[in-house]
Amino acid sequence: MIKQKMIFNDFYGIKISLLWVICFLLTTNTITAQTPDKEAIKAQFPDAKAVFLKQHETLKVKYDVDKWNIQRSFEEEMFYLENVGQMYGEKSIYYTSFEEIKDLEAYTKVPYKKGKKTLYNEVPVEKIDTKDVMMGGIFYSDHKEKQFIFPAVQEGAITSVSYTEETDEPRLLGAFFFSSYIPVLSSKFTVIVPENVEITYKVLGEDLDNIDFKEHKKGAATHYTWTAKNLPKLEREADAPSTSYYAPHVVVYIKSGTYADKTEEVITGVEGLYKWYHYLVTQTDDGEDTELKAVVDKLMDGTETDEEKVKKIFQWVQSNIKYVAFEDGLGGFIPRGASDVCTKKYGDCKDMSNILVKMLDIAGLKAYHTWIGSRDKPYSYYDVPTPIADNHMIAAIELNDEIVFLDATGEYLAFGYPTSMIQGKEALIGMGKDNFKIIKVPVVPKEDNTLTETVEVNIEGKDLKGSAQSTYVGYKKIFAEYARLRAEADGATDRFYNAYLQKGSNKFEITDIEESGFYSRDKNIDLKYDFKVPSYVKKAGDKLYVNLNLDRKWSDRDIDLEKRKLDKERDFKQIEYATYRLNIPEGYEVDYVPENYKFDHEEFGFEIRYEQKDNAIILHSEVYMNHLLLKKSKFKEWNKMIEAISDAYQEVIVLKSTEDNG
Repeated sequence: MIKQKMIFNDFYGIKISLLWVICFLLTTNTITAQTPDKEAIKAQFPDAKAVFLKQHETLKVKYDVDKWNIQRSFEEEMFYLENVGQMYGEKSIYYTSFEEIKDLEAYTKVPYKKGKKTLYNEVPVEKIDTKDVMMGGIFYSDHKEKQFIFPAVQEGAITSVSYTEETDEPRLLGAFFFSSYIPVLSSKFTVIVPENVEITYKVLGEDLDNIDFKEHKKGAATHYTWTAKNLPKLEREADAPSTSYYAPHVVVYIKSGTYADKTEEVITGVEGLYKWYHYLVTQTDDGEDTELKAVVDKLMDGTETDEEKVKKIFQWVQSNIKYVAFEDGLGGFIPRGASDVCTKKYGDCKDMSNILVKMLDIAGLKAYHTWIGSRDKPYSYYDVPTPIADNHMIAAIELNDEIVFLDATGEYLAFGYPTSMIQGKEALIGMGKDNFKIIKVPVVPKEDNTLTETVEVNIEGKDLKGSAQSTYVGYKKIFAEYARLRAEADGATDRFYNAYLQKGSNKFEITDIEESGFYSRDKNIDLKYDFKVPSYVKKAGDKLYVNLNLDRKWSDRDIDLEKRKLDKERDFKQIEYATYRLNIPEGYEVDYVPENYKFDHEEFGFEIRYEQKDNAIILHSEVYMNHLLLKKSKFKEWNKMIEAISDAYQEVIVLKSTEDNG
């Protein structure tokens, strides 16, 4: 499914010699312009190397004789507070086949002194390249890029770019974001619509008090204008939600246009969005389905229950249709024919959705095309009923009075599990021309995503030698498979287990291993292995010191409350269980066993408990994560938990020699 168009600004800069600048400026025009107050800007944004003096966008909508004309005009100026070298000199403008870029102008205002005045030589960009863009993970994309380098970038310079983007597709208006990756002194978004066009808008994000809104009539048009001043740079932090969750932005969508007493509805709420989506899937040409029927007939041979039929078809698509993303105009919305996908053995998310629906129909089961946004989309269909609300397509079917979501893009996903990226998201389920449902995808509970380890260790001199069994269930299994796939891609398969299963110290070494369940959707991952940790046991006098917390992964994961500004995301909820058994060596007895530790919170917690049994000391550990989003308001409690578990990790068992050394 096509992703929403965004404009990205990536600046890398160029270094130029003074001689080149002098020669080049001889061919430019001298202009007079207001000089920005560099010292005042630096005082307000002391860490900034550059700022946007302005980022202004004007959206003009016209509707005339069943035709839409939509123009977005962009104006942008960047002021360089320092010599930034490679950072900001290169500019890219991204667009798709839905848009056409017109009237592109770009130049650098290069400062020079004339007496006490600062004047500028205007140095135009002379070369603009247009090329296709390969977006990350997308086999074919209709995204294009206009790329150029601003000349003569230096301290005190101002780079300027303006252009118009034109389209006749009224449903893909995207969003305007007020903030950017560097501070913005003036951010303005204006929407101009005539009397025969009706729009709706939604202002979203956090810290909206700084945004001023005005609406006024000018002739036969209505002007809507949002402005914001002196915006700090947009924060980006590891494991944070996408910027759409917190960055202030405006989403505008067109409800209808009227001409000569005839009204064309565009998006009249979620009903209007679904009407368009349903129309698009009816444009799919499924062609002759002889091959597809043969596949389904073979799969259905010997099946008895509907659940078994659905599972077989779902897993066939997972195994036989390679996920390859496409974005090509309306081809980003309209699925390719099921028969064609079956023959070619590849397709994108909407193609996989469509072939599932078609195969289940052949099997006599009713399944539904389903639109959904991944978790980096914060929008509800009820609030923002536009294509910006979703970026993914799956299938859904009712089984045993419950809706089961089928996302075959998750190649190793177990039947009945949603992909982790759509947990908790609204699914728009198409159930006919005028019939749909919006249902939230369930969040998989922590009890269904587990790692269970049983470890037995013996002391041999200063070394620790042991055997272990590990079982990975649910998303813990799937993400272990992802980790192994990455290791295989990097040619590091031989080192994978030592790194992934590491215990005690970085000297940990697996000496023998048996595995089962990898890449099998119906089985858990089970590992049995022997290992050693050299020089792990500490000896002082007649005592041995052993830390039985062999996996201390949660240590030092506290959050810097001063620096961290954003919430933290997790891929899934989970529980990790571990049992470590230390056999007491001959000639020793227990001198000290640590106290138990426990921390309970609704969203996270742990318990570490010791017991002495059958000439052994056993440590029972449980750590649980019961959230997908850790809000800033919970950071203090999180740090308390991390402090407690870090303290527990430091505890050691003390064994004392029973031999008489006196």
